[in-house]
Amino acid sequence: MKDNFLRFFGYSLLSGNPEQALVDAHSIVLTESAARKLFGDEPAEGKMLRLSADKKEMYTVTGIIKDFENSVIPDEVEAIVPFDYVDFVNWGSSMHNPDMNNMGGTAILVRFPQGVNPDQKAADMLSFLKTFSWGYQHDLFREAFWMPLKDVCFSEIMSPQLRQYNPVKVWIFLVAGILILLMAIFNYVSMCVAQVSYRAKEMATRRLLGSSARSIFWRLLGESALFTTGAFLLALLLAKAVEPTVCDLLQTRLDIWDDLNAITLLIYLIGIVLLSLLAGVVPAVLLSHYHPLDVVKGTFRRKTKAVYLRALYVVQSGLTVAMLTCTLYLSAQIYRILREPLGYTYGHVLDYPAMTVGSSEKIRLFRDEARKKPFVRNVCLTAGTPVNRGNNNTTQLYDSNGIPQNVSFQVFRTDSAFLDIFHIQVFDDRKLPRKWGNMYFSESTFDSLQLDYARTAELRNEYGRQYAVGGRYADIKFGSILLPQSPTMISVEHPDKVRPWNVLVETIEGDQAAYKRELDALFSEVVEGIPFESKWYADEMTEVYKDLLHMRTTIVAFTCAALLISLLGLTAMSIYFISQRKRDMAIRKVFGSSAGMERARLLRFSLLSLLAGMLLAVPLAWFGVQQIDGILHYSPMAMWGVFGVAFLLVALISLGSVCLISWGAVRENPVNHIKTE
Repeated sequence: MKDNFLRFFGYSLLSGNPEQALVDAHSIVLTESAARKLFGDEPAEGKMLRLSADKKEMYTVTGIIKDFENSVIPDEVEAIVPFDYVDFVNWGSSMHNPDMNNMGGTAILVRFPQGVNPDQKAADMLSFLKTFSWGYQHDLFREAFWMPLKDVCFSEIMSPQLRQYNPVKVWIFLVAGILILLMAIFNYVSMCVAQVSYRAKEMATRRLLGSSARSIFWRLLGESALFTTGAFLLALLLAKAVEPTVCDLLQTRLDIWDDLNAITLLIYLIGIVLLSLLAGVVPAVLLSHYHPLDVVKGTFRRKTKAVYLRALYVVQSGLTVAMLTCTLYLSAQIYRILREPLGYTYGHVLDYPAMTVGSSEKIRLFRDEARKKPFVRNVCLTAGTPVNRGNNNTTQLYDSNGIPQNVSFQVFRTDSAFLDIFHIQVFDDRKLPRKWGNMYFSESTFDSLQLDYARTAELRNEYGRQYAVGGRYADIKFGSILLPQSPTMISVEHPDKVRPWNVLVETIEGDQAAYKRELDALFSEVVEGIPFESKWYADEMTEVYKDLLHMRTTIVAFTCAALLISLLGLTAMSIYFISQRKRDMAIRKVFGSSAGMERARLLRFSLLSLLAGMLLAVPLAWFGVQQIDGILHYSPMAMWGVFGVAFLLVALISLGSVCLISWGAVRENPVNHIKTE
């Protein structure tokens, strides 16, 4: 950071002077948790630190700042150092680098006077950038504009230095939550409607005794408000219980109790009032507007069971099938993504961080000692792996017609073990000396430049830099396959010449947990206790898609809730519906109907309602699948298979529930119900 960072954002320090904390090139400001981690309860200000990337200088702790929480600065930031430190960790972004290799390696924050629109000068800014910036000179970037800081959070333009968030997560929680809430409201309304024929006598009696329709209406709304308030208090406790899980899914920090204030309480109160009205208005209108004589004649009961229950059941089943379809579709797509051919394969590979060690000698010592382990098959020193994308090199290379073309390469500087560990298929190896500049290129390199590989000895860029073509290999996919892919090149060098970012250790079949413990202990011993985290390469591959996996978990959770609500609603509705039809069933049984025939009638009613719900489920499921395809940017699949599975699951649960509930009702003695009428 520049020395005015703290003043720019108005950050105060728990200790230290924010005006002077970052002035010295060898100063460092720690977060509260980082200071506690390093120095315990001792005062950290004034203590000296050595940072792994800078082997010469000691850094003085000049201030302590509160941990960053839910701000534009990522939560995981634990220290702030002067911008000059970038010389050691990202030379491409350094102000002392004349080539401007890493243009996107920094973020420029500017505060403009109130009322000033800096984008009025966007055209002038674009012209200025074209005078010196290779990205604009080569038409890689064609726009120049300022983005308000409040828009950075949800922007599609990546800014790795600042905290960004995927708006899809927010929309999923919002839409799924609203759907679940609507289904719960439907359940409440359906329960109330199902009980209408029972409570109608109560309300008719009240009307005959002098109560007005308005008083009955408000009485029922009051009952709805009481239920809604109780449900809200229970939901608040449940939300607090699952708060850690939700924080993990959303990758953010939430605290329901700490966030309680006048505004949130007002929002909660408004929500309770609106939900009470939404849930209670239908049964209140039904019961308060019917004439008492309709209840006596039975007209009210027949209308209720003929219209309202079926309509609510149709809507609820349609929503459930649509949500389950989206869940199954997303799960199927994630399954395909995780098993997409990558152009390379791997076995049991452990990845150790080399950059945090700051000593090539120690890394090579670890490599040599690891090779002595009987369970170690291979060890590789590499600057980048396919999963972390290596290093990008965007340049202009001349095609077959001598015209410069923009090519974005992902570059891996590594030793020969890299090709073996990842089983990369090398089609041709020209056996050039293993040094930087003699490169293996992926097949798509020559296709994009329309070059004949057999006749191409070297590739040359616009600066005259030459890359000898040392071989050709099958295209590999790097990072997430959902992101754009481009050609890659591999520089296979002598192991002692590689400045590694990663140490890859391949192990044989066996007790992988035990192998990891032994290798972790060796690495910790070699690096003299420097904190590190080793990961299996397969786990790193999964982490690339953690947002997708979190999204799937979220949708699965909401779908399970929808299924439960649907099942509970169907069960209760079936109980009331069967109780309403007991007289009809009794009369039919007197005239020869059997228990099986009556059960079939009930099942047919439920099945027809489910089929009617499909009219709602199909467009909703289609819309949901389209949104998922838009999020994934992956080859779509037909949704009808998963739609059929979703319908069968909901039908099985629904019809099974009706069958179980009706088991006793259809076997009762018909005389018991005829004599009560």
